[in-house]
Amino acid sequence: MRNIFAIIAAACLAAAFSGCSNYRLAGTATNLPFSSVYVQPVRNVSFAPQAAPILTNAISKALMQVPDLRVAYQSEAQAVLSTTIVDYEKVPIATKERDTALAASYRITATASCTLMRSNGQVVFKDRPVRAFITVYTGANDNLISNEYESMPVLMRELGDKIKDAVIGIW
Repeated sequence: MRNIFAIIAAACLAAAFSGCSNYRLAGTATNLPFSSVYVQPVRNVSFAPQAAPILTNAISKALMQVPDLRVAYQSEAQAVLSTTIVDYEKVPIATKERDTALAASYRITATASCTLMRSNGQVVFKDRPVRAFITVYTGANDNLISNEYESMPVLMRELGDKIKDAVIGIW
């Protein structure tokens, strides 16, 4: 009976160690099949105001933080990242106390479609959706437009970080 218990315990222990041996936190870089990437200018087919250049810069800055990866010119890069902002959505999530027909805050979500391709034409991933959101408050002046405009760099930085995680976290 002791032998059976010892065998079962050893098997469970071996299974636990082998199952956790390849575990990584999200955003942890893997051994990438490329060491340089070109970030194409982002296309914007959504209604996100002036988001494309902000997202292009956010992606580049996020990728520059990865130690084993450098952002390069297209002629020098081993991979090319193309990104399109495909959706931009504002949903009211809270209403004003004095008038429940007016929104006090909005959840703004931006969705991008990303394709990563190696310089030899091999597709690493294609049309991968990446989403980020922020909460924007209308404030005392009920001015959503200026608050939304001021929050755009924050939203695009969040989206850029998630796109970076998609690039370095390829499985």
